Amino acid sequence: MLQKLIEETAIESALIFDKNGNLIDSINIDKPQTISAMSSTILEMCEGLVDELNETKLNQIILKGESLLLIGSKLKQDQYLISISNDIAKLGLLLKVIDNLEK
Repeated sequence: MLQKLIEETAIESALIFDKNGNLIDSINIDKPQTISAMSSTILEMCEGLVDELNETKLNQIILKGESLLLIGSKLKQDQYLISISNDIAKLGLLLKVIDNLEK
């Protein structure tokens, strides 16, 4: 799935991890275990924030820097996808492709 995502969107890297931050798969990422653990913590904190705001479900988070786009998406009940690009202009395409992934 990650290779297909990269081919369809031309993003630089991606990874999949479980709810405990354990790496399942990655492509083109240095230190993927570290990134998956940190991403898991960020997603867990965001889920707590969404819960405090009385929203029922967090599907996705987007982090944007000057030259970085990181999208964290829930795949299955206990799996998450992190997509990383250096081209912020790819946001629309990336969101569309992620929404069409098998979840």
